[in-house]
Amino acid sequence: MQSLTEMPDNAICTIKWMLGLPEEMDQALRSWEIHPGSEIRVIQNNGDGLMIIGSGARRIAMNAETTDHIRV
Repeated sequence: MQSLTEMPDNAICTIKWMLGLPEEMDQALRSWEIHPGSEIRVIQNNGDGLMIIGSGARRIAMNAETTDHIRV
């Protein structure tokens, strides 16, 4: 299992688990129907703390603090 932060551009991953404050994770992911078991694609990982992921037709920009707490 790896941190989502470590994944390269264009990687397709399945979320294994998410750790963090429930309200933070609800706002950041679950409100977009992303949860453990969801398949996502890394659109861009610039390595400077910003990552863009895709789930279906949605694109979400996330900071490294959040993506560091997601394991794939």
